Amino acid sequence: MSLVYQYTCESKRMELTEIAEKIRRINATLVTQRERYFDGSAVILLIFEKYYMRADGYASLTVLLSEDGPVQNADVIGYGGGQGLFNLSWGANEDFADMAADILEKCGFVLEQ
Repeated sequence: MSLVYQYTCESKRMELTEIAEKIRRINATLVTQRERYFDGSAVILLIFEKYYMRADGYASLTVLLSEDGPVQNADVIGYGGGQGLFNLSWGANEDFADMAADILEKCGFVLEQ
């Protein structure tokens, strides 16, 4: 089971690299970070994993930050963390995604409906 949040920020408050730095500080292992820059656009991909004892497994978090001119977008995907016959994560993937979502909201991002 996965949880997906989509955020947007119409008025650029900080650079994408600064936002990525704030997200990297969450209590999890950064698996990889990739950055791509194009004509006036930028994309940063962050992938994390974290062990959750209550689910007895690892949950994963992917954050995709993108910028095109003054508009910044963020996709937050929490997944995994489940085990057993019903693959129950006991909310681990949601807790993991919420860590990044809280940081984005403090940076001026708004959840898309």
